[in-house]
Formats: sequence, structure tokens, C-alpha cells
Amino acid sequence: MITKENILEEIQSFINIDYLIKAIISNPIKKTQDFPQKIDIKKIMIKNKPCFQFSYYIDKKVIHENIEDSSIILKKIIELMENNFKQCDIISNNTLTLLMNKKCNFKITGVKKSTNIDITPQSHNKTKNYILKDGEYIDWLYKLGVIDKNGIVVSHKQKKFRQINKFLEMLKDIEENLPKNAKIIDMGCGKSYLTFAMYYYFNIIKEKNVTIHGYDLKKDVVENCNKLAKEFNFKNLKFFNEDIQNIDKDENINMIISLHACDIATDYAIYFGVKLNCNVILSVPCCQHELFNQIKNDTLSSMLSYGILKERFSSLLTDTLRADALKLCGYKTNIIEFIDMEHTPKNIMIKAIKNKNFQRNIKNIENFERLIYNFNINPTIYKLLKDYFN
Repeated sequence: MITKENILEEIQSFINIDYLIKAIISNPIKKTQDFPQKIDIKKIMIKNKPCFQFSYYIDKKVIHENIEDSSIILKKIIELMENNFKQCDIISNNTLTLLMNKKCNFKITGVKKSTNIDITPQSHNKTKNYILKDGEYIDWLYKLGVIDKNGIVVSHKQKKFRQINKFLEMLKDIEENLPKNAKIIDMGCGKSYLTFAMYYYFNIIKEKNVTIHGYDLKKDVVENCNKLAKEFNFKNLKFFNEDIQNIDKDENINMIISLHACDIATDYAIYFGVKLNCNVILSVPCCQHELFNQIKNDTLSSMLSYGILKERFSSLLTDTLRADALKLCGYKTNIIEFIDMEHTPKNIMIKAIKNKNFQRNIKNIENFERLIYNFNINPTIYKLLKDYFN
């Protein structure tokens, strides 16, 4: 038997909520007209959005409740059983029967993989042809807890799985700018989900024999990443507990990435990418605080008097200056959405690719410096890169 404190985790090890087709809660404890005698649950579409419809059969009536938040469905099923039911049959990527006794302890029986049914998850996102497929077993994703032993994405890792695939799509867009045997630096790599994904994409899927070095100032994080890289047999992936400034400036680095480096750390990541003459620079900024206390502009004084608007405008201005500075250093630059806003507000990526046909334009430099003057700011990105403006 499984206690009610542990049953949710146990169910999640078998059931992927995105694949849930139907569930039937039955065998009521109180068989009266005031309580539902059965509850049917199914996924439906309302206004082009998926939701879960709970149908409560009370006496001769059926009452419907529609819930959009998929993350609470299994928890709600457990709560309904605790209130009045002994059994629930669930059909998803696996089928199972959930039983509850008088002490509210649970038992899972009859687990088997679903067959002859369409288990394609309905999602409010457009159907995407992901590079990494849900249902495909990949060893390193399993060991990181993103998928289960059947290759099905774990319910609470859905956002991470989408983020990884979105990142790989971006790598696909820039891969032609990287030669075989390229070297990539990941500045501020953190737990390195995306670093492992990048290695897998370039070396396993594309066979480009890429070397990747990750840098982070947290010793325990670096030690764990090196342990995982060894476990995954990613031989050309190493992590270092040191500052990126220790990289030999004469070393041939083809790409530098920086994902969610805080405040001016993003500026330094971009600076080192330019300094090392990288083919590609990918940067996802985070926590842009620098300009907030500097920015002044009489024309926009009304907007800047509101703290939250000033903060957002300061962030947008910061990333505009970063992207423009890269253009002035000889890069084709774009700002794109890294991951949907519903997942994280820190969703902007600056993508810069070395421009082989770049020509210096004095007017562009003057426009950049005029922007700085108009807002009375002295951004770090300008101090670092002005000597590189071609």
C-alpha cells in the first residue's frame, strides 16, 4: 500500500498527464443522491485550447467542470477519491487502476503500456516536429530525469523538454557557420541541461566532432557536470571552475554561448565572443539592472516615473545596445524569442553571426553613440566594445 503523501509521485512515474485520454472514478463510499456516484474525466478542446472535463454524475444529473491547468489533474483525482471513492481507472501512455482503502492508503494495479490508441498529446502549442522526440529513449535525458525508462517526458519536465528542443532548433539554424572540429565555450554553464543537449546534437546527431568547454564559478556545480559528462561518455565535453578570462586569447574559439548570465555578465560574455573573434555568439540576458539608475530622458519622463515600466524599458534598451554593438563589431545580429513568454519572462536571445561582407559605417556608430547620449547612460557594453567598432 502507498500512503496519500506518496501516491502522487507514484502515479506520475507511470502516467504522463499530456497523454491522458480518459479516467473514470467509481465505486463510491457514500451511495446517496447528494454525492456523485461516478466521475468521468476526458480531454477536450474549448476555443482551440485543451482542457480536462470532469463530469459528475449526481442522481439523474451530470455536472461538468472544465480545468485548463494540467498540472493539478492527478492531484485532483486523488482528492476526489479521498472524499468518496475507492477506485479510479486511468488511460494514458500507460493504463492502470488506482485503489483506496478505508485508511486512505492507495494501491496501483494492472499497469500496462497502452496499445491501439492515439496517445498523441493535445496541446495549445502548435504540433512541432521536435529534434528530440517524446517517446524516444535517450540515455542522458533519462539520467537527468527529463524522460522515463520508456522515453516519455516526465510531466513536471515538459517545459524543460520544450526549452531543450527550442535551443536545438536555434543550433540547427547556425550550424552551417561552425566547421567540423569546432570549439565552443559555454560561459556560466550552471547545471548544463542545454550544454549536454548541444553536445548531443553536434556530436551524436550531426557528427561534427565538436569540443565544448563549460565555465562556472560554482565548484560543486562544475564537479557534478564533469561527473555527468563522464557518465554520458561525452568525451569532448569538460567543465572548469574558473573565470572565462583565463582562456588563452590566441585559442581558436568558434562559438561562445551565455544563457541567463546576470546583469553585466552578459556584456562580458559578448565582449569575449568578439575578442576571441568567434563565428557565432548566442546570449540570453538576465537581470538587466545597470541602466535603471542611469537612464534619464525628458521626453519619456512620464513613462520613466513608473518603476515597472522603467525597469522593462531599461532592459529593452540594454539589449538593443548589445545587439547594435555586435553589429558595429562586424556581426549579423538578431533578437529572437528563446522560449515562450508563458514559461519565462527572460525569453530574449541575442544571436550574432560573423558578417563576412561587413563594411564599416560611421553613421551607424554615430547613431549608437547618440542613443547613449540621449538617455544619459554609460553602458558596460560600450565601454568594453567601442575599441572593436570597425
